[in-house]
Amino acid sequence: MTVHPNQPLTLSGLSTNGVSQPHGIWSLQALREAVDGGRITKVFLAAADNVGRPLGEHLPARRFLEHVGDHTAFRIPLMVWQLDIEQDLNPDLEHVGGLSIGGPDCYLKPDLSTLRVLPWMTDTAFVICDPVLADGTLLEIAPRQILKRQLARLAEHGATVQCASELEFFLFEQSYEDGWRSRYQEMSPASRYQGAYDPLVAISNESFIDAVVEQMELAGVPIEALSCEYGLGQQEINLTHTDALEMADRHFIYKFGVKAIATRMGKSATFMAKWDAAGLGSSCHIHTSLWSVDGSTPLGDNELFDGFLAGLVDAAREMCLLYAPNLNSYRRFQPNSFAPTTVACGNDNRTLSFRVVGDSSHRRVENRIPGADVNPYVAIAAAVAAGVDGIERRLPFPELIDGDGYARTDLPQLPTSLPEAIDLFAGSDTAKSSLGAEVHAHLLTVGRGEMNAFLTQTVTDWERRRYFERT
Repeated sequence: MTVHPNQPLTLSGLSTNGVSQPHGIWSLQALREAVDGGRITKVFLAAADNVGRPLGEHLPARRFLEHVGDHTAFRIPLMVWQLDIEQDLNPDLEHVGGLSIGGPDCYLKPDLSTLRVLPWMTDTAFVICDPVLADGTLLEIAPRQILKRQLARLAEHGATVQCASELEFFLFEQSYEDGWRSRYQEMSPASRYQGAYDPLVAISNESFIDAVVEQMELAGVPIEALSCEYGLGQQEINLTHTDALEMADRHFIYKFGVKAIATRMGKSATFMAKWDAAGLGSSCHIHTSLWSVDGSTPLGDNELFDGFLAGLVDAAREMCLLYAPNLNSYRRFQPNSFAPTTVACGNDNRTLSFRVVGDSSHRRVENRIPGADVNPYVAIAAAVAAGVDGIERRLPFPELIDGDGYARTDLPQLPTSLPEAIDLFAGSDTAKSSLGAEVHAHLLTVGRGEMNAFLTQTVTDWERRRYFERT
């Protein structure tokens, strides 16, 4: 879909012709009625790529309804999962739908429990799909399937998880097009001074933030809380907790929506972990609580939670690649920055990688390692994989650390660079056995591809300043 800056947003559950439409998840019947009424003309079939972006195809809505029971009618090139963030083919992922095997398609199987209308997509329904190979098996390396596999492992132990994402981003007055033309050197943040939790600073961004909140509610992505954050133009919008797969789906939709709404309003928003070396980074703290499989009983005081938390802490360094997947991710891990550097957990302690919150059965853990650039499916899968490993090894509840975690250099430290994280992940028996050899190899190759792209395809401003005249 072509998106036009300054195009009015469709609010209050109305289609462009003013007819009321359902909020949140849609039924097929509701979609049929909207199609018959001319209010919905297209359906976008979306799947998360390696980065966690929605890629897919638009279909005429009537064709979607005619074939919705037969996913083999919906196709996309398998090489989508061979592409990097710039959509260059990673030669080390040639086996994933590459040209040497003919560039085959895979099928997109719609998950109808995700069918909804995203108000920022004009007259279009949206459904998340699971990629299916020609032999009928699911694509195991697809991010959503990676998470599903880990949730199934946890269910075997009689538990499931609920999650909530706390996503930060920076908002700018310039459009994405203007930022691109200026090489992002002339960006004006949406606030002039640091104004964390300051309602006066928030006033200047009300039109944008109000649009995001209203659009998300209509799209079935409820908001828990929102605030201005410490960085210039930095915003934080927290999503209401729900089961892990639904949270990952909402997170996936939310990031897409924030950028789409910014585009339509002639602004831009970035979820880079650290967009400015002199400023603060943007996090994606993920709150996780353990529940019975039917979701009725919290397990925060159960030995399952003890093992789960211990596994998180124990595997944090090895899994860091999946919490911090990009070169830029590691710029965020700085002392006294509210981003962690020390691998430990503490009771309501924001200076550590893991913060334990709540009491008794309602205890939960906040994973403070992920940045806003994270792929939600992969990050939550990594946490569940580490937690299940802790449960299976019957690890005891870890020591709770008090005081300033930044000063505790006697404790394990997070990796400080992408190469270090890659090496830790590559050598991790926990990651390989928990995720499975195929998924482990794929995620490792994606990480290495990101590193190699920087090393072999980039000349930075820092290099020009340092070497242009003096070498």
